[in-house]
This record gives sequence, structure tokens and C-alpha cells, in this order.
Amino acid sequence: MADYGRLPDRERGVAVHTHNSAFEGYGLRDLSGHRKKVNAVAWSCDGRRLASGSGDRMIRVWSVEPYCPVAKTERADAEYGSHSDAISSLQWRPDHPDLLASCSNSKSDTNIRFHDARTNKQTAAVQLGNEKNLVLSWSLDGLSVVVTCSNDEIAFVDTRKMRRSRQWGLSGHTKLSEVRWGPSQSFLTMALDDGTVRIAPLARLDSPVWRLNSHASHTTCLAYSRDYKFLASGGSDALVSLWDMDEVICLRTCSRPDQSVRTLSFSHDNSWLAYCSEDGYGTIDVVSTQTGDVASTLNLKSYCETMAWCPTAPVLAFAGDEKEGYGAISIWAPPKPTSS
Repeated sequence: MADYGRLPDRERGVAVHTHNSAFEGYGLRDLSGHRKKVNAVAWSCDGRRLASGSGDRMIRVWSVEPYCPVAKTERADAEYGSHSDAISSLQWRPDHPDLLASCSNSKSDTNIRFHDARTNKQTAAVQLGNEKNLVLSWSLDGLSVVVTCSNDEIAFVDTRKMRRSRQWGLSGHTKLSEVRWGPSQSFLTMALDDGTVRIAPLARLDSPVWRLNSHASHTTCLAYSRDYKFLASGGSDALVSLWDMDEVICLRTCSRPDQSVRTLSFSHDNSWLAYCSEDGYGTIDVVSTQTGDVASTLNLKSYCETMAWCPTAPVLAFAGDEKEGYGAISIWAPPKPTSS
């Protein structure tokens, strides 16, 4: 078995322990260019582009080689400097491989910004208010964007008219950590600090159809599989819950992390779930969605803030570093197939 802990020294080394032949021969490499910590990574729906947003206020767009190692140096194809503060979230439109939305977790930059990778230009900026914009999510048809705000309100943006169309806020003392569109066009999924995940119809967000008791404490993050058959949630109780959305039942929980789960993502074929916890300097586990068995473990030398599986290939991108001034994205990819 390959020992990636003995790769040439890197400023941010990662020791990889593989427990399943599916990831035998996988390797790591960095995409460098950002000057500060990378807060968000996202793949376009066709898997051709990877976007990254950083504390240096820049969005970079990369064409990523799907194998590791690569012979050429990979550089960003484009960069967008439209934000005036650190970027907190970005996502490509799910039905269009060229359109990207982003936001900043700052009261000095409260615009939701839209870019077109065909022209490498900002196409629109929608002002939402005076609150910080934390996380955004596109609707399945690409006609709306929902944004989680720091005042526990949810803002909706109509992407046809490029304006705010609706605002909704939680009642009581419950705090909202993240919102994702799904499991269908007419529903939103909300992660709350009481340990629940609520799934509510757009027409009645205050009357959830399902209230999933996922965690004993704060639900920190959410991820849907590409076909919306699975939902995963991470919590501050160091648990990951995997839900079957056809039956709306919890299939299993993963309890290997020792600390709060920060981010998670499904592979393109739904076979694997990757999640990162805060134990040590940060650990990424890759587990089977069918059995819950750990297939591979990446022991990091810095905290992971964001991760995303490519939607068309078994390639994982992740990033986040506590050392100011170092802003790399790590690519974990399979070896190139040998011709027979």
C-alpha cells in the first residue's frame, strides 16, 4: 500500500491511510495562487471547472486535471476581484456549467455576485441588506438562490430579475446554521442549533414536513447527494448522520470524529461520503454510504474549511488553512489508468 505520508515535504503535508482498494494509488497535489485562506470550493455541474473563494477577496477558476500526479503546472484560468471583502460561499448554477454565484461574510460587502465563466465577468450584483451573508444555495432549476444570513433570516434572490424576492426569519430562539435547496424544487432543508434538520415546503417554511433529529447538539453542516436520494448532516456532537430521502429514515451514523464536523460532501456516484472534523489539526474520513466503513483517512496539518467531490469523477478538492498567507487547494485524485 502506498504511504503518502512519505511524499516530499510540503508546507501543508497530509498523511493518507487507505483502507479500501477503491482508493489505492490516490495522490495529493496543490493548486496555489490565493494569498490567504481558501474558504470555499465548488465544481461546475459538468466537472470541468473548480472555483475557489478566499480571504484575499478573489475568486479563482481552475481547469483541473483529474489524475495525480500531473506533468504540467496547474494555474487558474481566470480570477474575479469583484468582492470587497473575504468570500464565504460560492456555488455554480446546477443546470448551467458557466454561471457562478458568490457572497462575502462581511457587513461591508452584502451583495450576492454572479459571474459568467464564458466572459470572465461579473454579470450582476444583488444587494440583500445590512447583514452578513453566510452560505448560499441554488434552486434545482437555477432560477433562484437562497442565502443564509447572520441574523438567522433566509433571503431569496430571483435570478431572472436579479433582485431579492423574499425574506423569511426563524421564530423563537433557534439559530440557523445552513440552508440547502432540496430534496426537490419545492423544499428547503435547514440545519438548526437544536440538533434538528428541518425540511419545509417553500410556501410554508414555518411548518416543516419533516423534523429530523440528527444530533444531540448544534447541526453544523448539510450535504445532498447529486441525485438527492441521500442527505448527510454533521454536528457539534462529533456525529455524521446519513438519511435515505426516499423513506426519510436514518440509515446510519458515523461517530469516528472526536470533534465538531465542519464540512461534508458526496462522491459523484453516491458511493462515498467525505467529511472533516476538528480532531487534531483536522481529519477527513471517506466512508462507504452502503456500509459506513471507513475507506480512507486523510490526517491534515491544518483545519479543512471546505470540500467538494467532482460531480463527474472520483476527485476530491478541499481547502482551509489557519496559517495566514497560505491559500492552497488540495486535490486528492486517482492515478492515471495505464494503457493495456
